[in-house]
Amino acid sequence: MTIRRQLLNFGGRSTDVRMGVGALEELSSLFAGAVVKPRRAVVVTRADLAETHALTAARALIDAGFTVEDLSVPAGERAATLAYANQLIAALERAELTADDLMVAVGDAELCGLASFCARMWCGGMACALVPTTLDAMVGATTEMVALDATEHDGMLSLRPEITLSVCDLSLVKDAPLAANGLGYVQIVAAYLSESKKYWDDLAQLTQGLVSGGEVSFIDALFCAQVSRTNTVKSASPSARQATLYGALTAEALASCLDHAVPTYQLLAEGMRFEARLAHDACGFAIEHVFAQDDRFDELGIEELAFDVSAERFVSALKQTRARRANRFQFALPKHPGTIRLATVDDDVLMRHAAAYVASRAELLDADL
Repeated sequence: MTIRRQLLNFGGRSTDVRMGVGALEELSSLFAGAVVKPRRAVVVTRADLAETHALTAARALIDAGFTVEDLSVPAGERAATLAYANQLIAALERAELTADDLMVAVGDAELCGLASFCARMWCGGMACALVPTTLDAMVGATTEMVALDATEHDGMLSLRPEITLSVCDLSLVKDAPLAANGLGYVQIVAAYLSESKKYWDDLAQLTQGLVSGGEVSFIDALFCAQVSRTNTVKSASPSARQATLYGALTAEALASCLDHAVPTYQLLAEGMRFEARLAHDACGFAIEHVFAQDDRFDELGIEELAFDVSAERFVSALKQTRARRANRFQFALPKHPGTIRLATVDDDVLMRHAAAYVASRAELLDADL
């Protein structure tokens, strides 16, 4: 068993990432090194993981010298809420944890985000270790939390995570189905496009290894994606720091337009497909890269989404979605591999692309009949 290590450097701090099949077997020694002296810890997890991976983490903490408090979120419920944050903070107070103690999250990206948020808030910041159990959490939880629901609009409350340790056991994801890995796959595609032309060209070969469950392919993909996202969030350019929003605006707008639930990974892939074509017109993004992105999604088994929505409704949803978080209507668009920046799109260009896009998706519905 070989566990790879990578340090993600954020300037004044770093995140220690351990990755490989069987990484959970090293939790005890890794937890012991996450704080100056092991004393107290809290484990936050999903109820359906409490007797499996969370129990493994709790036992490892005890072996390392910690006393452990547990908090379980019901399986299937949205964990990224202010209500659950208040429950977790109450658990921290009940266990009398301090800034010198340890928060551990075992679960999906919502759970990891909930823990990272509370860890930053408690006593001005405490150590936080993640044991992500889904591919998207392994890709993104060290650099961006799933925002908490706190108002009538979802996902408005967030902080940049400050993670001490992330332990990614690839046995949890390398043979998982598309329904479980899809969002992680889409995030990997976006990260490779954001990083450089070389990485973007390398992705064509890597996708085959991901589909076949190759451990080395998953390690390479996760390392690149984590480095790419780290470079994005610590960029000196405010516009460059928004690169992780690529596709997200369209994904959220689509979700508000559709009258049925669609998997998040499929919505984000659709957002990237539409915004790549918008970038071709607005930013000169080469059409060969637009088609290459389509090919990567096809290879990963992520199909185009069929729906029937008017162009006017789609554009209105885009503008309303963006207006909730910013005063300027801009997309995070790729100019070329390695560069994704905020860009303003003329209304006539946006409407032309929106009309062509929704028409193509309506044709998919007709083809299914």
